[in-house]
Amino acid sequence: MIGILGGYGAVGASAARALAAEGRFRLRIGGRDLGAARALAAELPVPAQAVRVDAEDDASLAGFSRGCRTVLNCSGPAYLLLGRARTAALAAGADYVDVMDDGGTAGPVPGRTVVLSAGLAPGLSGLLPGLLARGLRPGGRFSGCHASLGVFTVTGAVDYLLSMERGYGTPAAVWRGRVVPGALRTEEDHRLPGVPRPLVACPFLTGEVVSRARALRLAEARWYNAFDGTAVLDVLNRSRAGRLSGRELRARAGQLVRASALDAAGRTPYHLLRGCLEGRGPDGTPVRRTVVIRGPEGSELTGLVGAFAAAAVCDGRLPHGVHRAAEVLPPEDVLRRLRGGRAGVTVAETEEAGAPDPAPALEEGVL
Repeated sequence: MIGILGGYGAVGASAARALAAEGRFRLRIGGRDLGAARALAAELPVPAQAVRVDAEDDASLAGFSRGCRTVLNCSGPAYLLLGRARTAALAAGADYVDVMDDGGTAGPVPGRTVVLSAGLAPGLSGLLPGLLARGLRPGGRFSGCHASLGVFTVTGAVDYLLSMERGYGTPAAVWRGRVVPGALRTEEDHRLPGVPRPLVACPFLTGEVVSRARALRLAEARWYNAFDGTAVLDVLNRSRAGRLSGRELRARAGQLVRASALDAAGRTPYHLLRGCLEGRGPDGTPVRRTVVIRGPEGSELTGLVGAFAAAAVCDGRLPHGVHRAAEVLPPEDVLRRLRGGRAGVTVAETEEAGAPDPAPALEEGVL
């Protein structure tokens, strides 16, 4: 039994359909709206229960988790709910997967497995460096980018705003054996494959990318969030002044939802991740590898990664303890799942042997 919190929302429904397609699990679909949970459970081709659960109520979470092998949390806002769903799942003897970082501690969980940040970004984004670096010598240089066009949900807008003030990353920074702040600038004419017009790419070095760069012994790593339009970026720029109170947060989230609708008006939605790594093969030959993952909805990709993680935990393929998805999920298997997942999700990989070796990184003010 896999219990899916927020199971009938955009992310949860994607995860539920992916897990149901495997035919190996019973599912428990949970949320505040019992009617919506029942409607989704009825359409799934496997045994599925619908349960009313309040993610802000500890007793309700405890009841939902009881009897589950694994609890997959797709509810939100993750930055407000914190670690209470994880606590309830572990107390009930279940393993736990969250498509976001639940903000809880990394304390010991004897005999249990916890996988956090098992979504699109963080999650799939953090798998790109390891995917591209496989078989290469240490010391490569990685650059990644997330671009999207589509209308935010209110929950997604709240989590996006809160991530800016909760230490999720460092603006304008690059990794060069350490975090170097202020080393990069916004790119006003950023080009990505399959996107017809130039984007505004803002460098934002996430903790996830730093962790992978350190583990893979990369010489350099950078990450960009690219914006297709100006309305969302304008709202985010106004949100950098400091922490937002509850009322201010809700108001700004509403602005972000409306801005995303304005940017997306009359256009086809998409979410795109691109990674590029330049390094050397075992024989010293310069190599450049790229991967581009694209889907029509970010919630679809998030749900697919969350479902993969939950299935891997149930199968006992991941170690006990508390982990980030990018640390323990096998990148090749995740991409294989995405290729065979929903219609409209594409994965393209390229490799150029003998590509020019990247120039050594220099910091400003250093000769």
